[in-house]
Amino acid sequence: MMAFSIQIKVEAMTEILLRASKEPWEFVSASEVLKSNTIANNSGNLLFGQSVYRILSAPGVTITPDRYASHRAQNTREYAAWINDSFDHFVIPLANAFRPAFRPALKRLTKVIERLKIPVTVIGVGSQHKLEGGQADEELNGDVQSFMAEVLERSASVGVRGERTAAFLATLGFGDDQVDVIGCPSVFMYGDPQPIEKTAASLTDDSRIAMTISPYVGKLNALVASHTKSYQNLVYVPQNLKDLNMMVWGEDRATPKSRWNPTHVAHPLYTEDRMRFPLDPRTWVDYLTDFDFVFGSRIHGSIAGILAGVPTMLLAHDSRTLELAEYHAIPHLKVTDLSSKTDAKQLYEQTDYAEYNSRIPEVQRTLAAFLEKNGLRHALTEADTATEFDDRLAAAKLPDMVTTLYAAQGEGRAAILDRVRGLHREQTALEKRVEGLEQQVAGFSFESEVRSLIGSWRRQTARKLGLRK
Repeated sequence: MMAFSIQIKVEAMTEILLRASKEPWEFVSASEVLKSNTIANNSGNLLFGQSVYRILSAPGVTITPDRYASHRAQNTREYAAWINDSFDHFVIPLANAFRPAFRPALKRLTKVIERLKIPVTVIGVGSQHKLEGGQADEELNGDVQSFMAEVLERSASVGVRGERTAAFLATLGFGDDQVDVIGCPSVFMYGDPQPIEKTAASLTDDSRIAMTISPYVGKLNALVASHTKSYQNLVYVPQNLKDLNMMVWGEDRATPKSRWNPTHVAHPLYTEDRMRFPLDPRTWVDYLTDFDFVFGSRIHGSIAGILAGVPTMLLAHDSRTLELAEYHAIPHLKVTDLSSKTDAKQLYEQTDYAEYNSRIPEVQRTLAAFLEKNGLRHALTEADTATEFDDRLAAAKLPDMVTTLYAAQGEGRAAILDRVRGLHREQTALEKRVEGLEQQVAGFSFESEVRSLIGSWRRQTARKLGLRK
């Protein structure tokens, strides 16, 4: 009988720590988002984090989200030691991280990275500047240089959003051999993007329109006012944590400089329940599939519209949004080019996705090459490699879009009752805790505690002096 020697090559599992807020199939309620800030202030962060999660879900890869602990960690030594012991690779999707407001988080993240002994890959980071430019921020530049230097000691290159970020990094001494322009991975959240086509020749006053504006961009106030009045089927999709708090608890986000800025509960978009807040990427995109048009200044709000297959026009108001629109050929206009008479019908006519559609293969190849250069297996170019991810996500129960407190058919009242019940449970738990603490305080004797401490001190002193064994 002939004996056969069979050798089976088993590829080791790769353990990846991913900078992301949660597992893609994890249900996180509005109250939990507000309590823990799982969206890191902006729900757009969920979109690109989940996209990278899927892209890296190749066979033989296990992914663990860091739940944003990497830029919130206070004890960086212990946290970095845990990463070194538990993972093979740390992948960091970032958005507009090179900006003054993110400096404290960037510095904490840098402190973690400088203690790591495993590869580190940064995907999609961008700088943020005004459209008309601005003065250099030397403190920010120093923090960015430190971050880049630590990352590049542990990676082949850094993936950035667009040419503007690459140019900014070039001024700090980081050249083309260290920086790759890869755009935003969000466009690949569902694998191969489908071509975007217009289904209607033009919009009407009854068309369903989703607006994704940034309330702090004052040049959009007139546009918000006119469209709130003219399009009764228009819905505003905010993204910031303060917006969610306004929708859940009815507290104004801010005292509006303009009453047409949708940052207060007296705004018609709020009182008419024409606002929806996304808590999850899948339900966000699913919600937008019923719309005819999406427009606004939010880049990830715009990409959500694109993922839903809806013609979308971005209104770029700074470098971070403009460079992504330029790289991906997303139809866009600068806010400085808008007038008080700009209208959605006109924007829709100007929306042409021919170049975007034709650029997808090249964008995909560029991102794949970047990942491979940095030693990362991926599910970008091979069909069905992320099937397990897709099946698990499809089966998950995820939170719906959040309505205002004026939601029709009792939905608003149901939401209020649910939140009141939650508050009641929290209050009951707090009352029990207070009662327990009061009992401890009541049984506390100051004199007996002092006598006990003195006695303990005397015994320890006697032992040190050799007077007692």
